[in-house]
Amino acid sequence: MLVLGLLSSCTQNLFTTKKALPAPSTLDVGPAYQYHLRRDDKVSLSVWDHEELSVGSIYGHYSVNEIEGKWLLVDATGGLNVPKVGSYHVEGLTVPEAEEMLEKVLSKWIVNPQLTLKVLNMEATVLGEVGIPGKQRFEKERNTLVEVLGKAGDFGAYADKRHVKVLRQDATGTKTTEVDLTQLSNFERNNLVILPGDVVYVPAKNGKQFDRKAPSVLGIASIVSTILILTRFFL
Repeated sequence: MLVLGLLSSCTQNLFTTKKALPAPSTLDVGPAYQYHLRRDDKVSLSVWDHEELSVGSIYGHYSVNEIEGKWLLVDATGGLNVPKVGSYHVEGLTVPEAEEMLEKVLSKWIVNPQLTLKVLNMEATVLGEVGIPGKQRFEKERNTLVEVLGKAGDFGAYADKRHVKVLRQDATGTKTTEVDLTQLSNFERNNLVILPGDVVYVPAKNGKQFDRKAPSVLGIASIVSTILILTRFFL
C-alpha cells in the first residue's frame, strides 16, 4: 500500500485523453503550403539601396533579430505601416504576395524596387521528453515534425515515440493528433509539417516515474520493514 501510494503521487503526462485522436492526415497542409501573415506578426522590411524605407534590413551589416526591436508590427486591423508610405493591409497574404503588393506601391517613387519581407516570430513550442524543450524559432516556412524534434535535441531516454502529440489552434478551436514515429512504413504520412503556433508534445513512458521513485520507495520500504522486525523481536 505504501508503494502504491507513493507511485500514485507521480506527475502525470500532459494532454491526456481517453478518446481516440484523429489521424495525422487531419493536420496535413499539403505540398503547396505557404505561411499567411497574421495580426501581431513582427516583420522586417528590406528595400535594396533604400535604408530610409527599411526596418531591420537583411542588407545591412548586422543580422536581423526580434530582440533588437528592428521590426514592423502587423497591427490589429491587419495593416503594416511602411515608412514614408503608410499602412497597407497584409493580413492573410503570403509573404511573396505582400512583397509583390508593396513593390507595386513603391514603384511609384522607386525604379524597379527590390523588397524582402521576413517574418521574425514564426515559432512552435516543443514540450516533454526531448533534449531541449521550449519555443523553437523557424527560419523557413516548411518545417517537418522530424526536423523540429531534431532541433529540440532528439528524444529523451524515456520518450514514448508511439504517442507524440501535435496540437494546433485555428478559428474553429484546437485540433490534436497523435503520431507513431516507430513505424517506417508510415513515415511520410506521420512526418507532418509543423506550423507556427503548433505545440509538439512527447510524453514519457509509464516506467519513467517508477524508475525515478524506486530508490525512495525501496529506502522507505526497507526502513518500515526494519521497524516491523524490531517491533516483533522486542514484543
